[in-house]
Amino acid sequence: MNGRRVLFIQHGETDKPGILGEVLAERGIAMDIVRPDLGQKIPDYLTEHSGLAVGGGAQGVYELDKYPYLGSEIGLIKSAASQGKPVIGLCLGGQLMAASFGAEVHKGPHREIGFFPVTLDPISDFDPIWCDMPKTFVTTHWHGDVFEIPPGGMRLGHSALTPNQLFRYGHSLYGLQFHLEMTPEILEEMVADSKDDLLGLGVDPEQLRREGLAHLPNLRETATTVFSRWADFL
Repeated sequence: MNGRRVLFIQHGETDKPGILGEVLAERGIAMDIVRPDLGQKIPDYLTEHSGLAVGGGAQGVYELDKYPYLGSEIGLIKSAASQGKPVIGLCLGGQLMAASFGAEVHKGPHREIGFFPVTLDPISDFDPIWCDMPKTFVTTHWHGDVFEIPPGGMRLGHSALTPNQLFRYGHSLYGLQFHLEMTPEILEEMVADSKDDLLGLGVDPEQLRREGLAHLPNLRETATTVFSRWADFL
């Protein structure tokens, strides 16, 4: 059966679905994008969609007063989980998922921006998505906040700077702290959009570009496999 659709929540101009969108399109799975940052309404339930994907963004989960739509997103994640529908969260999306299931999200002791290794935990060998993936892979990081693992959730990966990089909750709900969806085009947009901020944080934009050229081609293979396996749940 086809006619499957995924709802993607996008929080800013550069926070695009990237490789996730490409994989779904190749599988014949449609994607609808909602932009709450532009005033578009978050639905209460997934009625016409088989699954939910929540993208990254500069917002903080603890800034509900400033971004009230984040509360609506948490409600939608909870309702999707209660419907048994797959959910995947990327960076901010992963943090929103952690908060939805009762975990704390807070500022980390440092920002993690650049290309750094993530190491999968041994339990990942038994995970339907992450089994037989490279045990350590270099991926894109761009965050200052971090999440704890929700009660009943299972940590699947970590990095040197961030203990909790990846978790699974239930059967088909996955929260990622890193940007597995990243493409060279999106990276260029993010670097250009944040150049002054990066320099202020001591991050060299040109170094980021060089690291992207070096690592994103290898990351694409891992991302394509992981997103394709997630799509199997739809």
